[in-house]
Amino acid sequence: MANFIVTYDLNGPRPSHKEMDDLLENVAANRGRVLETVWWVDYAGTAAQLRDRLKTILGKEDLLLVIEAKSAAWTKLLVDSSALKEAWREAS
Repeated sequence: MANFIVTYDLNGPRPSHKEMDDLLENVAANRGRVLETVWWVDYAGTAAQLRDRLKTILGKEDLLLVIEAKSAAWTKLLVDSSALKEAWREAS
């Protein structure tokens, strides 16, 4: 598994933020919202495979960025820090 940071801007009527959140929750068992439209995702594939999976519900006006992350540092996040720390530890 690899750690990814996923961020997006939804600029059209669909998908809604709820629909995007639901898709992210279906894509990976280990994931969490770290900021408003930024997620950490523990995913078995590549960044391109994760992007392709997520872009299936996006419109032409929406933006998406998927980054494979090797390390991280933070102050406080919306996601449970212990789960995120454990995922980083397992990936290294």
